[in-house]
Amino acid sequence: MNTSSSLRAELKTKMRGVSAKAMVNSDLQQEFDRRGPWITKFVIEGTEYGGDFDPLADPRVKQFFQWFPNACEILELGCLEGGHTMALARQVGVKRIVGVDARSSNLKKAAFVREVLGLSNIEFQVANLEMVALPIFGKFDAIFCSGLLYHLPEPWKLISQFPQVSGNLFVWTHYADDQQAKEVRNGYTGKSYQEAGTSDPLSGLSKVSFWPTLSSLIRMLTLSGYHTIHILENNLIHPHGPCVTLAATLY
Repeated sequence: MNTSSSLRAELKTKMRGVSAKAMVNSDLQQEFDRRGPWITKFVIEGTEYGGDFDPLADPRVKQFFQWFPNACEILELGCLEGGHTMALARQVGVKRIVGVDARSSNLKKAAFVREVLGLSNIEFQVANLEMVALPIFGKFDAIFCSGLLYHLPEPWKLISQFPQVSGNLFVWTHYADDQQAKEVRNGYTGKSYQEAGTSDPLSGLSKVSFWPTLSSLIRMLTLSGYHTIHILENNLIHPHGPCVTLAATLY
């Protein structure tokens, strides 16, 4: 039995004849506590559960649909506990979203929330995005890639596969400041970043990741085939380093 089926069976047993509304507060809080700790905040029937990060207040979801309003099938890379996944799935017109993450522990939490919310248009897949052949997930109207690329040791390898999956791409990522970029990897300028380790759910899987400069990141996208790139926001004062939000298309 896969993770989603197992959780569905567990929840049906616990919630047989009981709606999500009836579970709110004590019962549902116990279910969240049992699966904690959490990073993501979920609001269910007006009550907050989980962690501190509120995906419904995140402007990146709104930005995504501003650029790709007709995206009915979406691939989300690095979905963590499914916060963005749920926010994307609730948009009118979204028929299918596949959330991919390397940690099964994250996806068990995400699948639990999906079942509580009754969102049938969401699938979750466990995969190491440093190694996966991205086309195995199929074709999509758009890719949502937020908070992932700067955790990869060779981000250009994943980026080169994006066009095989979708002509529309939304990215949010940190990048290396030009003054700190002292390394060149695969022809791209950037810097190494020490990851926190596999025990940290917000860390990459490898010990060291590579942050390209913004110009190198744009060159990665251009060389992969995305010839139209719009920088939506360029934040130079983020506490963890400069970051960029961009939308790219093949044409």
